[in-house]
Amino acid sequence: MTSSSEVVPAPRLSVLDAVRRGRSTVNALAAELSVTDNAVRLHLVALEADGLIARTGTRHSGRAGQPAAEYGLTSDGETALSHAYPPVLTALVAALGARLEPRALRAVLADTGSRIAESGGRSPTAGASLSYRAGQCVSLIESLGGSATVKVGRHEAIITGAGCPLSAAVRAEPGSCTIIEALLERHAGVKATQHCDHGSRPNCRFAIQCE
Repeated sequence: MTSSSEVVPAPRLSVLDAVRRGRSTVNALAAELSVTDNAVRLHLVALEADGLIARTGTRHSGRAGQPAAEYGLTSDGETALSHAYPPVLTALVAALGARLEPRALRAVLADTGSRIAESGGRSPTAGASLSYRAGQCVSLIESLGGSATVKVGRHEAIITGAGCPLSAAVRAEPGSCTIIEALLERHAGVKATQHCDHGSRPNCRFAIQCE
């Protein structure tokens, strides 16, 4: 499934937008986009595999032949077409930072990270080594659009990011790193402590230990 951080190729975005506007069959999409039926089918297969569209039914034309499959957007498909999430998140964390005391702000942001982890439906691997858990944390950061490396010591691992997947939010409110901190803890079953760079170009840095 395509995550919100992945870039959907422009031709597929055109198909996705046409589906959103009610062009739900191969023939309707081909006519709308002035491309061949086969080109549309290739894009639909890819979009369906990525979880951005789903078959919603069939349409009978009244003519001979098989009924045409109809498609609609999934929630991930709607997200892929939206440009609202980064500016909304940035404004939201800035507003929270301006109105909440530090302890209350941290609690809200930590709860946000925990909720994201819970929505993933995955439990930490019991008895896993620190090295394995650190690898899980790196994979999670990269799945969010970040880039990270890890150095594993005897009792602690240091994860260092090249940039930050929440950089815009962190510039507006440095405490936004708490979201990632809590997400790592719930995702990999570790104790995570942030030592992030909150400058003009934020960079992730987390120390993690097995709980």
